Amino acid sequence: MTVSYSKRADVLYITLEETDEVCVYLEVGYGMVCRISESTNRVVGVTIRDFLRHVQSGDDLTIPGLQYGLPLDKLLEMSGAIG
Repeated sequence: MTVSYSKRADVLYITLEETDEVCVYLEVGYGMVCRISESTNRVVGVTIRDFLRHVQSGDDLTIPGLQYGLPLDKLLEMSGAIG
């Protein structure tokens, strides 16, 4: 899994699995989009727009169908978004 953050765009990118397969994009909440492998139906990536707004407002960052637990403090640490 890789996590990266664009300060300029305020977007958090989470890649759970690298794939060259065709993917479907599904918005699962305000500013949260899952990339789903069409062949396996697994979530392979997540994009969260307005990430700091989500964090500062205390919005729920639960992503339906995501099999990995991603605590907010761990995401912030991995992304370098804060601190």
